[in-house]
Amino acid sequence: MKYALLIAMGLIFWSCFNEGDCIITATNYMEIQFKKKSNHSLDSLVAFTSIRISGTDSTLVFSSVTSAINIPVDIHHDTTRFILNRVNTSDSTLVGSDTLTVRYIRQSKVISRDCGAYTFYTNLKIVKTSLDSAQIRILSTSLIKDPSSSAYAVNYQIFY
Repeated sequence: MKYALLIAMGLIFWSCFNEGDCIITATNYMEIQFKKKSNHSLDSLVAFTSIRISGTDSTLVFSSVTSAINIPVDIHHDTTRFILNRVNTSDSTLVGSDTLTVRYIRQSKVISRDCGAYTFYTNLKIVKTSLDSAQIRILSTSLIKDPSSSAYAVNYQIFY
């Protein structure tokens, strides 16, 4: 019995000196899925010529059609504006440009001394858009990814 108490105390002290678990779910990528307006359970294939992101000098250029995109938010500000330039999938003519401005809260959290600090993005909100509100469904307001895979949490669905 006296050894059991000594072993329990030893386990408690030993666990305090273990290295931290550095599984990080923080990301600065927002995932948008595209669904059909007529049937929200079906994917809609969308073609983009480019996506411009405020706060960056670069433009994302696409060469294929897709039913989902992962796009980074501006890590230096609490808002990001995206300009999505869509084209017709059959003849590559410009269909339109949609704008989407999102706001979020950036929080730096120290995971452990060994892991360091990471920035988490929460309270994601659309503050301005050229899309009709019926075209957008909010699914998640945090920018996170599944640590067991490379999948990101779906933040929005847009119906085309």
